[in-house]
Amino acid sequence: CCAGESLNTTVVSHNSADGAVSNDVPAQDAGSFSGSAGAEVFGSLAQGAATAAGAAEGAAGSATSFDVPVTLASGAEESGIGLDLAQGKSLRICHVYQRGNIPRYNAGVPPDKQVRVGDFIVGINTNTADAAAEDLVKQLKEGGDMRICIRRPVEVTVSQLDKQGGGLGLDLSFHPRGTCAKIRSIFSDGAVPRYNETVSDDMKIQVNDCIVSVNGKTGSAKEMVEALGSAGIVDFVLARPAAS
Repeated sequence: CCAGESLNTTVVSHNSADGAVSNDVPAQDAGSFSGSAGAEVFGSLAQGAATAAGAAEGAAGSATSFDVPVTLASGAEESGIGLDLAQGKSLRICHVYQRGNIPRYNAGVPPDKQVRVGDFIVGINTNTADAAAEDLVKQLKEGGDMRICIRRPVEVTVSQLDKQGGGLGLDLSFHPRGTCAKIRSIFSDGAVPRYNETVSDDMKIQVNDCIVSVNGKTGSAKEMVEALGSAGIVDFVLARPAAS
């Protein structure tokens, strides 16, 4: 995830004629989360080994939305989770560590209410899914008694998307050490808007979707974005928060 890194994100557009990645905004300036430097402590590696298998555990019968009551000290390295930091709505959880408040919460609840890798934080002290990632990070850093609203991920697979010699038509945001790339906007021209015209609403590629796999590559947002730019035909997997 983003442990040990600043909260600066990189923004790239996949809309050039040759399908290459064009950097629209410098990494040091794009989507910097103003006033929240150091928020990467929410995923500090000092908290122990990550639980990467959590994303697939207990899928059957799991609640799609639930609240996690927790008390966080202001700026403390004690939540026990790592976050994928990218512009847009919600925060994707990329690690659950062995120590911290969230792991302690997990130990006291049934599996269907445990926080897992791949879950989304969509709000704090609210059940809506409209909170911006920047605001969520700020609230987590401020600490105090809070109710973190968790949504399970829903995955959408896009197969054999042919760029036809052009671009995808996507504007993406990702952290240099992130594990996903978030869709900031979809252009009017490109492979993605063409694809969206052919599928049902629930299968359409949407703003704020997180790209978690590209042509079999996972785990590195940077490598996935590069693969999106270099391949003429792409397979990718999207993750988004489940409906409440």
